[in-house]
Amino acid sequence: MSNPRIISIAAEPQLRMTLVEQFAALDRYALRDGRFAAPGEDWPDAAILDEAHCGAEGLADARRKGCTTNIVLIADAPKAPPPGVDAVIARPFRFAELVDLIDSAPSAVGPYRFEAGELRAPWGARLKLTEKESAILARLARARGATVSREALLRDVWGYGPNMSTRTLETHIHRLRRKFESSPGRPRWLKTEGGGYRLAVREEDAAS
Repeated sequence: MSNPRIISIAAEPQLRMTLVEQFAALDRYALRDGRFAAPGEDWPDAAILDEAHCGAEGLADARRKGCTTNIVLIADAPKAPPPGVDAVIARPFRFAELVDLIDSAPSAVGPYRFEAGELRAPWGARLKLTEKESAILARLARARGATVSREALLRDVWGYGPNMSTRTLETHIHRLRRKFESSPGRPRWLKTEGGGYRLAVREEDAAS
């Protein structure tokens, strides 16, 4: 299993057991025990919360501390996502619909649409990405504008440990910027910040 997405599930025991079995069968997710609100970079990529297991206060506190986990709420009836929740799925639901929701992430990189291993410009141009370039952008996109540390990117994209000394990441970032930044030396969209990198998510953010 290469670069699995980390998922936390908080639900009543029978539902959780069923979902754990279904996600395990897909062989591209790593299931984490315990509640999702772990600190810092230990937050999972996605969390599935049953309504009865969704504490609004704890969720708000996690968001204030920078949690960028994609949170999907399982509800008894259709409803708008409450604060801190990215999407709601109502019972009864199809497992495929749930998978689509937890895999969703921002798909824009500046003026480009990021999908299927390439960047697509509004004027029709298509920029092909390597597997690692795609993995870097996908990891940064999941952070929704937050900074992802160099160590986290090396771990999540290459599987390297915290003490690994390499310039591989910097080389890939340089190549990515040359592909889609108009001025790679003064990047607008793929920014270096706080010991890591992040994607600007708005025009005003890019200009800062």
